[in-house]
Amino acid sequence: MNSKYMVAASREEDRISNHHDSTKKKPVFVGWRFGIISGSFSVFVVLVVNLSFTLWTISRSEITNNRGILYDGHCDEVRRLDVVAHVMINIFSTVILASSNYCMQCLSAPTRAEIDKAHAQGVWLDIGTQSVRNLRRISGKRALVWTVLGLSSLPLHLLYNSVIFLSISTNNYVALAVNRAFIDAPSVNNVTISGYTYDNFTSVNNVRIVNDSYVNSTSVPHIVDQYNLRAKAVDLHKAARNSSLQPLNNSACIEAYAHEYLSDRSNLLLVTSDANSTSTPAAFFSFAVDSVEISNRGDCVPNAYFWICADADCNESCEALLSKGLVDVERWTIRGNPEWIVQNPLSERKVAHEVQYCLSQRTQEHCKLQFSSQIVIVVIVINTLKMVLMLFVVFGLNETPLMTIGDAVASFLDEEDPTTKGCCLVSKFDIKVNKLQWQYRDGESNAPVAKEWMPTKVRWARAVSRTRWWSCGVMISLAVTVCSALLGRGIHTIIGPKDLGTLWRLGVGAVSVRTLIHWSNGPSTLVGNVLMANLAQPILSFIYFTYNGIFTCMLAEREWNQFGQKRGGLRVTSIPSGSQRSSYFLQLPYRFAIPIMIVSGLLHWLVSQSIFFVSIETWTNGMGYGYDDWATPDNFSCGYSPMAIIFVIILAVFMMLFGIGMGMKRYEPGIPVAGNCSVVLSAACHMEAEQFASSKMASKPLQWGVVRSGGADGVGHCAMSDAKVTFPQRSMLYAGKS
Repeated sequence: MNSKYMVAASREEDRISNHHDSTKKKPVFVGWRFGIISGSFSVFVVLVVNLSFTLWTISRSEITNNRGILYDGHCDEVRRLDVVAHVMINIFSTVILASSNYCMQCLSAPTRAEIDKAHAQGVWLDIGTQSVRNLRRISGKRALVWTVLGLSSLPLHLLYNSVIFLSISTNNYVALAVNRAFIDAPSVNNVTISGYTYDNFTSVNNVRIVNDSYVNSTSVPHIVDQYNLRAKAVDLHKAARNSSLQPLNNSACIEAYAHEYLSDRSNLLLVTSDANSTSTPAAFFSFAVDSVEISNRGDCVPNAYFWICADADCNESCEALLSKGLVDVERWTIRGNPEWIVQNPLSERKVAHEVQYCLSQRTQEHCKLQFSSQIVIVVIVINTLKMVLMLFVVFGLNETPLMTIGDAVASFLDEEDPTTKGCCLVSKFDIKVNKLQWQYRDGESNAPVAKEWMPTKVRWARAVSRTRWWSCGVMISLAVTVCSALLGRGIHTIIGPKDLGTLWRLGVGAVSVRTLIHWSNGPSTLVGNVLMANLAQPILSFIYFTYNGIFTCMLAEREWNQFGQKRGGLRVTSIPSGSQRSSYFLQLPYRFAIPIMIVSGLLHWLVSQSIFFVSIETWTNGMGYGYDDWATPDNFSCGYSPMAIIFVIILAVFMMLFGIGMGMKRYEPGIPVAGNCSVVLSAACHMEAEQFASSKMASKPLQWGVVRSGGADGVGHCAMSDAKVTFPQRSMLYAGKS
């Protein structure tokens, strides 16, 4: 019997055998199914952590207003725990995102039957990459699961970062300047405080005076002393007499109180040297500090500890003066500033008092690491949904999609696709750009009769569709533009110094009165501010998908290009045979996939530190002398970090430049550029029967090249082969009929 028909008969037997095999249950611990099982196991581990965390927190803390307290205590420890918690959250969310992306890529991969149907209709499909265009051609069940997996990522990234949040505490306090006689006196019940300045110095109506003397009393209404200064003066005296206050030298006192949010100290006495009153107890003036009010005070530099610096004013904060070393610690003086203090008589406004030492009240810190029970329940539901869908893909779908280029080549070699016969030099550019009609119809080919082979070193970028490049480029550019605009607006909003050193001192993700966002018509609830703080997270997920897809396409093409340079076995996701190689990744090698995943996680974390949810709890200390400590309800808002935004811009620009740089590399000339196009892969897999080394060619080491030189018609043929092939010759005709 003619060898041509013997091979054809053998191939038909293989096709029938493969058809019977496709109806059997597929092994789950090989290839892409093993990859999804690994991903679903990772998602399961995250789910167990989330569930265990929720049950543990509910069992040990009382849930109030859908919030529970994980830790209440030292602010430095809370900040450290908050950083650790958010690093872990971003690791978990990146694992879920990567696993979901892997499963979605598997779902969008077409089966051989879907490819044949599409080719018969003149449509090509993507192979080896995440593809939205394939969704219209794959089964409705897989398309539905793909859609649900994609949409479920949206609420996950909007909420996950705020499952755990930091609530900082700040103490309202009174700083009372007194002389030494005030400390030594057995009783100060009749002490007179000569003046009182309130923190919000831009509003005269917020000034409180202990005595009833006012400057311009007709314009300043009498307001009851809300801070009970006379009572606090008496209480501070008692505390000083029984050694309940901690003595601090000037340097230690300034260091202890020069904080925007003071959490470990409260009221203090500034013991001054007063030459005019050495034996009579005197309180010269008092400063009442409210950090939350200070952050709302208008167009002046926030001066949370303005009283420390005698020369601080509306344009230069005490922080700036301290950083410049303009405060003389050895001869530290405090005085009333006309903008801050209302005193009687008027001549006392600029009277300076030199501080000898401080007596400070220590307080318990109340910073909290909290969690939202509402948000964690939503995260657990989404976490569970993703895991169930991934397991359904493994155990509930019995289809055999072609995941990799190796899978597709093996299928086309085992069973030729007649629609691409005679098109061995066709490239993706011919089909997509030049709109080549490549399929056979009614026995007549619409493909070109012949094509010259020209050695061209194509750039890696050409393997990626323009849509994918534009999508990723526009999203990254948009993200950089928006971040730059927000950075400019944020820096403009900051009052006072705006140099890089000042921005660096504001920290990354740190709460500052200078970078709090005061919504005019914005959200005031916890969930509302959480959503505002995480609006950028879904955009980052989209950037990850497209960026991952770009590298997948470029590296898939590199794998395909290698078959034109040297012989090698196919990398398949089914059980390998012969020289075939098994693969647990799809088209993106781990040396690229893992760094991209790490960079994505880092970008998510930096964005979470760029604009973040803020909860501030203000405490007023009663000192235990007839007054209880009490806290105001949490003040919810958002804060921003200029340095974190700068880091986001730098990393995003680096990602863009790195992608462009990789795209500038060139492939070796030889095999036509496939660009994940099913038609090009199919067209390269047509061999003449008499030149088959065996009917099991897909399991052999393969190389693409010339399998038949030009005959009388001058037209040769190129294909994948396990036999010897030669390199195509410049300007020679291949792939058609003369």
